[in-house]
Amino acid sequence: MRLCYISITEEEVTRPYLVILEKVLSKLRKPDTEIVIKSVKPGLRRGGDPTIPYFALLNKIQIIEKVLEAEKEGYDAAIVGCFSDPGVLEARGVVNMPVVGLCEPTFLFACLLGHKFGIVTLNEPRTLPDLEFMIRMYGMEDRTIINPVRSISMPTMEVFTKGMESPDIVAADILEKARQCVEDGAEVIVVGCNGLGPLCTISGVVKVEGVDAPILDCVSVSVICAEAIVSLHRGLVVPFISRMGSYSLARKKDLERVRAQFGL
Repeated sequence: MRLCYISITEEEVTRPYLVILEKVLSKLRKPDTEIVIKSVKPGLRRGGDPTIPYFALLNKIQIIEKVLEAEKEGYDAAIVGCFSDPGVLEARGVVNMPVVGLCEPTFLFACLLGHKFGIVTLNEPRTLPDLEFMIRMYGMEDRTIINPVRSISMPTMEVFTKGMESPDIVAADILEKARQCVEDGAEVIVVGCNGLGPLCTISGVVKVEGVDAPILDCVSVSVICAEAIVSLHRGLVVPFISRMGSYSLARKKDLERVRAQFGL
């Protein structure tokens, strides 16, 4: 099985993070699974850029281009490495392979492990309303605690500089917010950021001690879910996606025509 993990920022500015990501993926992959990281280019260069809607829209184009590239190269599935699932819904309608983000699979997986979950994420002004929107979009209002999204204390710039050198510092911050979620009724904690999740995993922070509340790294969960979708399709010939309505597949000639109109 060949999985393509698409990083939403340019490779040269995220090398320290990609080293950590590779270590996490090496722990996850099955003997017969290959996971290749593809970084978008051009792409976003600064940590806060994805929170600007216009910048995020432009970045979606490059993400979908990488998904199309992965399909041509024969990958079995694509994983979009961002918790806001950018380009996932759009890509599902133009490629004939599974495409998963990080948010939707992790929300659904959290529901298997506990009744209510909370989310710990970056300290960014737009992140809280954006994730509250994702909760509503995926119909998870009844499965989350009150005030479900909690921001860590460390500024984002420090996470992606100091935190890459000392993941334990970031993991401790996440764990403290996870404990607060548990106090407010969470049975499962979702680490809602592609940067934060692997830092927890690499630091061995996988649960809230004393209550054994799972702490889910969204990257790890999404890789496993992508593998499961491919395996179910291969073994039982179950369609990897419904082509009814939302994810109807664009005709090849229409795809080529519209892409040409936009210079793609």
